Amino acid sequence: MQAAGLEPVADFDDLPVSGFGDVVPRVFRLHRILAKLKKLLAQEECIAFVAVDYPGFNMKLCRLAQKLKKRVLFAAPPQIWAWKPGRAKDLQGVPLAVLFEFERKAYVERGCNPQLLLHPFLLHDPLYHESPSAEIAGRHQETLLLLPGSRESQALRNLPLFLKVADLWKSAQGSETASCPRQVYLLASRHSLRNSLECATRRFFKGQIPEFLFVETVPESPEERRALFANAYCALSTPGTATLELSLSGTPLVVATRPDFLTYVLGSLFVKARFFAMPNILVGEKTVAEHIGRRSQKMAAAVLEDLKEPNHEQAKLLAKELHERLAHGNTPEHFVENLLNGQIS
Repeated sequence: MQAAGLEPVADFDDLPVSGFGDVVPRVFRLHRILAKLKKLLAQEECIAFVAVDYPGFNMKLCRLAQKLKKRVLFAAPPQIWAWKPGRAKDLQGVPLAVLFEFERKAYVERGCNPQLLLHPFLLHDPLYHESPSAEIAGRHQETLLLLPGSRESQALRNLPLFLKVADLWKSAQGSETASCPRQVYLLASRHSLRNSLECATRRFFKGQIPEFLFVETVPESPEERRALFANAYCALSTPGTATLELSLSGTPLVVATRPDFLTYVLGSLFVKARFFAMPNILVGEKTVAEHIGRRSQKMAAAVLEDLKEPNHEQAKLLAKELHERLAHGNTPEHFVENLLNGQIS
């Protein structure tokens, strides 16, 4: 958004948190940012409010915007199909842009009027109007990608597990490593997170990052991300947007995460979903291996087994099915144009 010319009014690095346990230490900072956004929303110059995900903030701001008679658009609204379905009642009358058909149906059943938004990863996809079943050229057979999460607390909590898997994965290559070295890329979701991951990685390896491991930032453009993902041998990722982008790129994938204790307990009790990896949710079956738990040492061995022999053919078939399911909906420009023209209110 900043690359497109928008000016931030709060530090984004203070906003992303993952799980109940991560909110508590930042509650006062988050409250100050929320108060600032409420003040900006109330200004006469503010003609509309566009919310993207982040229901903890955006549900509150949505209610205020409606009270102030501002135009509202909520893109990627709360996942009521898995958690807190009662939120739909508060969003009745709010224009919603949802990414998935099953999500649209869940909101329709609860009296809302959502429209499908074309998944952003498909906007510039060369396969958008073509079948992705063709062989992906230039796959780097030596590269393992690690995506530990977009939120700093989440990424640092998952990092020991991911690095342990990488270390085991490298050791498992045995004598092949001398003739065919396999590299591991630890990917930070943004530049500000890269330094934290580098420092934590040095501590994990007792002061020095091994030669086979590279800490990089995920490319900002979808085209560059797709090229990076498609050329990887396989990937290990936390649940979320990355899992879908990796699968759409035809990359064999394993999903794993270590939630904080409170989130783990509450999630086990209240979250109603068969799967937590988005590709699995979309196709309705376990096409991608999932691991969730608190004990990283035990999980690492299980994750490694799933990474050892990735099925590239199955990954390509999954990419094709996901393309067919997601290649529908209106573009972001459509929604914003309607919002500015007063057709969304």
